[in-house]
Amino acid sequence: MPFSRPPRVRRCVTLSVFACLSCSAITSTMAADSHRAAPRHTSRTATSPSKPPPASPTPAANATPAPARDVELPDSILLKGLPSSWRATILGIPQSPAATPSSGVITGKNGMKEASRAPSTNTLQLGGGDSQPGVASTNRILLPVPPRMGIAAFQSGDRFIIVIDNAEPMDTSALRGDGIFSTLSVNTLPDATLIQVRLPDTRRLYLSQQAEGWVLGDKPPPGGDYDDRRVINPQNTDSGVLYPMRRSGRVLSISDPASGDRLLVGTSAMDDGGILSLRNGDGYDVWPTTEGIVIAAHSPRIDLKPVPNGILLTEDGKAFPDHGRAIYANDVDLKWLGLQNLPVDALIQRYRTALLAAADSDPFHRFTRRLEAAKAAFNLGAFIEARGILTVALQDDPEEAALPDVRFLLAASELLCGKLDGASMLNGPWPSSQKRATQLWLGLYLAAIGENDATAAHQLALDFGRLKSYPAPVRDALLPAAAEEIGRYGTPEDLTALDDLPPGSRYQLVNAFRQMRSGKRDLAYASFQKLADDPNPQVAEEALEQKTSFELADGRIKPDAAAEIFNTMMPDARLAGREATVRLMQADAYMQTHNWSDALQAIDAARTYPDMASKNMVAPLVSQALTGLADSSSSGSDKKSLLHDTAMLKVHLPDLQPGAQKGNVLVSYGRMLLALGLPDDAAQAFSDAIPMLTAPDLRALAGAALAETDIERKLPQDAAQALTITDDPSLPDDIRTARQVIAARVALATGDQAKALSLLHNSANASALDLTARVHEEKGEWAAAAGDVRKMAEDIIPPTGPLTESQQILALRLASDASQASDQRLLGWVADRVGDRISDGDRGRMFKLLTKPSGAALTASQTSAPL
Repeated sequence: MPFSRPPRVRRCVTLSVFACLSCSAITSTMAADSHRAAPRHTSRTATSPSKPPPASPTPAANATPAPARDVELPDSILLKGLPSSWRATILGIPQSPAATPSSGVITGKNGMKEASRAPSTNTLQLGGGDSQPGVASTNRILLPVPPRMGIAAFQSGDRFIIVIDNAEPMDTSALRGDGIFSTLSVNTLPDATLIQVRLPDTRRLYLSQQAEGWVLGDKPPPGGDYDDRRVINPQNTDSGVLYPMRRSGRVLSISDPASGDRLLVGTSAMDDGGILSLRNGDGYDVWPTTEGIVIAAHSPRIDLKPVPNGILLTEDGKAFPDHGRAIYANDVDLKWLGLQNLPVDALIQRYRTALLAAADSDPFHRFTRRLEAAKAAFNLGAFIEARGILTVALQDDPEEAALPDVRFLLAASELLCGKLDGASMLNGPWPSSQKRATQLWLGLYLAAIGENDATAAHQLALDFGRLKSYPAPVRDALLPAAAEEIGRYGTPEDLTALDDLPPGSRYQLVNAFRQMRSGKRDLAYASFQKLADDPNPQVAEEALEQKTSFELADGRIKPDAAAEIFNTMMPDARLAGREATVRLMQADAYMQTHNWSDALQAIDAARTYPDMASKNMVAPLVSQALTGLADSSSSGSDKKSLLHDTAMLKVHLPDLQPGAQKGNVLVSYGRMLLALGLPDDAAQAFSDAIPMLTAPDLRALAGAALAETDIERKLPQDAAQALTITDDPSLPDDIRTARQVIAARVALATGDQAKALSLLHNSANASALDLTARVHEEKGEWAAAAGDVRKMAEDIIPPTGPLTESQQILALRLASDASQASDQRLLGWVADRVGDRISDGDRGRMFKLLTKPSGAALTASQTSAPL
């Protein structure tokens, strides 16, 4: 045994040593991606791609000469004098869904397909023409391809090749470039236009479709994530392997300039993307492409033809056993997860064989065999077993956890076992060459945790067809949840992925969500109403959720009735794994009735369940409930309710993220604490709130509340500081006046009556008048005090109607001050203003004595009776 480590690690070590010995061997991952097809191509030919390509045998399609088509093109478009070694031959023309077979392609003697219109005998050599010099963008170049013409793009050796099927004439005379595009050459025939760019280094080229045509660049197109674009996900059908396209182009046959292979090129008229990874089949290879389909056909039995919904790969015109080589067009599915599209019996046998091999393996092959067993278990839908096998394997060989395929398989197993913490590894990072292929599983993870549902739905919609090709046990576990996520949160474009769903009530529920998402509320409500009685308890429970929500939103039932319906739904919701979601819906119904405490209790119950798939709903619901609770309690409630609400706020305040909303809740919480006689706790709440508030008026109000609390705590210096740090020149007059009153109270607390009076000079605010009156009363300045109290009484005591207790006390205070000042006129005014509206008792008798018209003066001791 040359190494004590498993062979997978040995390969990693060998590569590391080799990289250290030769810096020239180090290339970027992107470089490896862009050249990944070249070594395989050159292995089948003795000619190096850097040398002029050898003359390849004429494609089989040319074995039977066909008459040339009469296509008239301007001489400026056609290139003259091209050698005859490279040809582009039409093999198939796309049919519309209504087309009949007689109007499409026909079969030739050699089994190849020929167009109903005879192919051209003109030939084309790649790189044989000279591009015209000109001025163009170094980074981007426009290919003026009409929208009805198909295109395919791929890399062969050091050449990036674009094949355009000439369904109609195209002017290519303006195609030229500089920089990396200075090597661009255009070869035009009636049947095809081939554009070739020699790549001087390892950079990647990007292709995107615009209204004017296609744009080729050495940088990603602006305005989006290029790695988020569409890719082609093959599907097994009864007719063959289908490469779905929204609008397929024609199929052409050309010879590869690097290897001489016969290439069947399927073009696409829309930006449907290409194939991510090389696939080696029996008698054919599927090449990686940027756009379209490229098949290297080693057997004359392999054929490619356009169909209304894409390009179809067949053998002798029929479907053939694929064994997962073509339909899993990315390494994540085929290699990392080890997917094989086999019957369940074959999957069981594969699992048993892999288990026996793992049990019988020596230490040298131990991890590799266990990894294969985990993949076999995963394919069978035994996700717990797959997770267990991998966990044990990594305990014995922990260094293998650094390999991306191992981490990905473990993360996928964790996800399907409901272990969302372990599944977080699906968030990456992953090698750039596999980033696009991992997005499907990232979407599944985001859907499971209930975060960023719009992104999850979009990523699932892009590769939804890929899930349909998964082995049945894996597909049945993933497809319904993915379809529901798209139906609930997808954009109109995303929803088109749901056009061809399997039968069954699970997918009828998805269609109901799609109707709701599309604005068809009546149809959606009818569907939910029907499915609420479905035998499948999970379907029935979800349908009843939506039916109740519809009726609540439309006013058919009241919020308290909806909350009760959600409560009766809990047993079924628990069986369906959706209790947390239903609890949150119940909380929302409670909040519509301003039942804030019950809403918070429902939210707390939801957060105790591990199936929390609606975490993004919790924060806004908690915030709304706490705000409502704080506002309702601070506006006035009995002592018992106030104590309960204050305790609820204290428990849930940590759930709020720091910010203006939490600051407002803290201010209300502080006022509640003050009402409970807890000024120290209230001061802490106000102090915590001030840094979170950014609006000047809100900061000023919080500072004023803190200052008043500090005055109550006998801390006038702290009160003054609270006013200072929350001051702002842009404050409105009413807030500024209220703060001046508090500043005057601070001055009085420090014994500076003159400063207090100076601050309140000429203020007509009731609080200011009350404070100045008290200062004058303490100094025995009864006339000034009576004047200030009269101003207050004019605004507060109404001319008619019953008087509140505070209004009666104010009237008695005015009468007392006027009596002390011997102001008979003022006594008469207050007697007329109040009349007999002061209730009987000591207060009424005292008011009558003070305002007695006899003019007898009362002594100060007489007016000191209890009010």
